[in-house]
Amino acid sequence: MDKVLEITSNDHIIMIDKLCKRILGHPEILGRIIKGFIKEAKDVSLEEIIGIIKGNDGFQQLNNVIDIPYHGKVEFDYFCYINLPQKEGTSKRIYLDVEIQNVENPGYALLTRGNDYLSRMITSQNGKEYDYRNYDGMKKAYVIWILPQAARKRDGHVNRYKTTEENISGATIERLESYDKNEQIMIYLNKDHKLEDKYESSDWIKTPLVIFFNNTYDLLVKKDVMKKYKFKEIEKEVEKMCNLGEMIAKENIEKGHSMGLEQGLEQGLEQGLEQGQKLERINLIKNIMESLQCSLYRAMDILKLTTEERKDVEEHFKS
Repeated sequence: MDKVLEITSNDHIIMIDKLCKRILGHPEILGRIIKGFIKEAKDVSLEEIIGIIKGNDGFQQLNNVIDIPYHGKVEFDYFCYINLPQKEGTSKRIYLDVEIQNVENPGYALLTRGNDYLSRMITSQNGKEYDYRNYDGMKKAYVIWILPQAARKRDGHVNRYKTTEENISGATIERLESYDKNEQIMIYLNKDHKLEDKYESSDWIKTPLVIFFNNTYDLLVKKDVMKKYKFKEIEKEVEKMCNLGEMIAKENIEKGHSMGLEQGLEQGLEQGLEQGQKLERINLIKNIMESLQCSLYRAMDILKLTTEERKDVEEHFKS
């Protein structure tokens, strides 16, 4: 998980990280992710998947740290395997890593990082699912990226990346199961998505994801989404996330208030006080935007700025 904001203490970052992962791994969220985007789950109902996740047989949350000697260590956001019943009466086990990625372009391609994750997820099966005597026991691995702060133009987009067969010469066909061993899925969501605008596809999972993993919306809105989308058990985790977000925002507002006053007093007399108030306002806006991960206009709405104050703030951010 990426850091939420610099001004947040390390303890807060750890708490946010843990709460995000608890929501991510909650049966009502994880079940929807699996049902919505894992091909092997197409013939399994959401209720069945949630039941498997809750049960002791057929699902296991795995150690999210894989450390391979001489190859370094990786830490997943949520790593598990699940056995999914198939139409013909068999069962398929898939390994799944779900990642929340706030920064869409961290300086490298997320898909390249995902390839590293997939290779480790497969090699971690060596000696458990397969060995050198029988590689056919290897299970398929998925990395699903959820980007809750993607660009607006990509809001709701979903891309799938997988291995395919290409006949360069001749018509020989290999069994799909022999090479279909890894996939990456990118789910692009925008934090300013309007609740009344339903996504064209998979709205039943995309809207809860964009609402639950962004602090742009308060608890009342999130409770309304829980009710509308028939969530029954996740309220406790979502409420904890909202409470923590509000606590951090309040602390940052107080810090911003203090910073603004101190800088204003240094200017002296009327000009200093006026400048201090403006600096205070700018710092408050910045802290709210960072702590709540919301837009400039949403932050100004929260502070109930006057028309004149809004103009000053907008001019500052344009400069």
